Amino acid sequence: MGSTKSSFRNGILAFFDSLTHERVLPVAGCMFKEDFLGKDTIPPERFTYIDVSSAGNTTPIIAADVANGVLRLPLDSTSEAQESGVYWNDQRPLVLNQGLVCEMGISLQTLPTLLGIGVWGLAGNKNAVADTVAESIWFRVDGSGAITVESDDTANEQAVISTGVTFTAGQKKIFRIDCTTITDIKFYIDGVNVAAGTTFNMSTVPTLALQPYIHLAKASGAGLGVIDVDFIRLWQHRS
Repeated sequence: MGSTKSSFRNGILAFFDSLTHERVLPVAGCMFKEDFLGKDTIPPERFTYIDVSSAGNTTPIIAADVANGVLRLPLDSTSEAQESGVYWNDQRPLVLNQGLVCEMGISLQTLPTLLGIGVWGLAGNKNAVADTVAESIWFRVDGSGAITVESDDTANEQAVISTGVTFTAGQKKIFRIDCTTITDIKFYIDGVNVAAGTTFNMSTVPTLALQPYIHLAKASGAGLGVIDVDFIRLWQHRS
């Protein structure tokens, strides 16, 4: 734990941990935080969970007795199409050009293998296949552990851009997507601006409606993977 510092950007004050760069307290007109504390099932009034399998186990759960509370999203080795994740059931109240910022604490307990792909961040309507989600601003990982980033507003797309950062199993990182300047969306991992050589322009649809989105899936095969979500934090100006 580092010291608590603050920043003031785009009219929003945010207090952050100087070591982890987690925004521990953003002060904004519209805010949301989920820390996954308490009972072992996801509160249905806050999230819709994605649980797609025929014979395997892909049910999102609050992991038992994990410090700070952790949402666990599993794929197992059953050879079939599988999905595990959470989103807001395509209810999209977040607005791109309202100074929107998304921050998540994510770890991979098991790296996705074979056809497994994990994504987390902001999105339009859900789809079983990450590449066919029409609107997205997110981080992405496959079995290599290499973290990439993507943005797509249906007109301007930047796909599978390297961050130069690689996950190892069990390692937690703080991921932030900063939409303060919609012609130049910024991605951060543990406070470091990644993929900085690419311009992520999302300005074609300034009022694009979005939702938080965490999704781990495979189209077929015996691949597996487990994403742990420590927290989800979202904030923006009130419209």
